[in-house]
Amino acid sequence: MATAADAMIRTIVVGTDGSPQAQAAVTFTGQLAKQLGAEVILVHAMPPFPLGVKHSGRLAFVPQGFIDDARAAHERRARSEFCAPLAAARVAWQVHIQEGSAPEVIAEAVNSFQAQLIVVGRRGLRGLGELVLGSTSRALTHHASVPVLVVPPMSVHAG
Repeated sequence: MATAADAMIRTIVVGTDGSPQAQAAVTFTGQLAKQLGAEVILVHAMPPFPLGVKHSGRLAFVPQGFIDDARAAHERRARSEFCAPLAAARVAWQVHIQEGSAPEVIAEAVNSFQAQLIVVGRRGLRGLGELVLGSTSRALTHHASVPVLVVPPMSVHAG
């Protein structure tokens, strides 16, 4: 039988791509986590780095140092810029950056960190991928193992 403690939200996963809509979700999550005393796991999914690129009909390999530098720059941006609302809210937080599709990376983080809630913005950076696969929030609301809270862009201004 489940107890009240089992239903408590102790860990929240919030997904961001750095867009204003996603950052509204991060700000909302910081406010919510502060009220609940919960920890936040900020998740950022990166596209896979190419191992090689075609140049003048030849395949040129991307040096590992370049890939490592790009990953480090991504992580610095996530820790400083993307997590700024969490630091401002003074809540406990961690950053989880992984290559892959956002819905898959977020779902894996939920399992890894045993989160009880996912928070995402209604729309993020869009492109052909969204037309073909659907948005991250849509995919998560259909397939997530925990509740998904979808934050509209203006909700952080209401409080």
